[in-house]
Amino acid sequence: MQIAICDDIQKELETIRAALDTYTETHPELHFDIDEYNAAKDILNAVEKGKTYDIALLDICMPGVLGTDVAEEMLSKSPDMGIVFLSLSAEYVVTAFELNATHYLLKPFSQDQFNAALDRAVKKTEDQHFLSLACVDGMYRVSVGKIVSIESQKHYLVINLSSGEILKLRMKLSQMFEKMQNYPGFIKVGASYVVNLVFVRRISGNTLEMFNGIKISIPRRSSEEVQKIYMDFCRKEALR
Repeated sequence: MQIAICDDIQKELETIRAALDTYTETHPELHFDIDEYNAAKDILNAVEKGKTYDIALLDICMPGVLGTDVAEEMLSKSPDMGIVFLSLSAEYVVTAFELNATHYLLKPFSQDQFNAALDRAVKKTEDQHFLSLACVDGMYRVSVGKIVSIESQKHYLVINLSSGEILKLRMKLSQMFEKMQNYPGFIKVGASYVVNLVFVRRISGNTLEMFNGIKISIPRRSSEEVQKIYMDFCRKEALR
């Protein structure tokens, strides 16, 4: 699981990391990749570049940007992310739970309180949809929400994940697209691509620009339809 910690006070950041390390020691079945940030702008820059997380541990009162604003931006890219807010005050509890936060921890917190918060966040992540894929280098269990795009290359499919990882498997694009139709936000673009609209940065002319830098040409015959689907998707996301 990809986890982000963000707190502008170094001592607090170290406290959160220590609590997370203790939690990890008592849950050997879990594997966490952890990124630490001590400024809201840094985590926002990472998200803007396409970085996504399963769980975010966010301080609320940070200079310039509230943790709730950071969470809102992160959720626009990873709607199923588990969020644990940490604060010295209960002032932002209502706002936090309007964002569907999994937990709100008041500082200072005990290890038991932290464990309870992480248990809820982990459960939310584990309840997400996963695909088991027989790739050329072994079996992978992939979170559907982490799939950025799927490209057909001859007899293989190349799957780009939000982590930057690339998977390759032998399958027809039509077969994969049939699977992806069970999940919202995936569309077929031309004969070679299936894309996750969550990771589309913009449509420029007849080109889809993804957050990871990939540019996908839209066939002229389907350009209008793809643009309409994308705009409808954006409107629904704005009303979430």
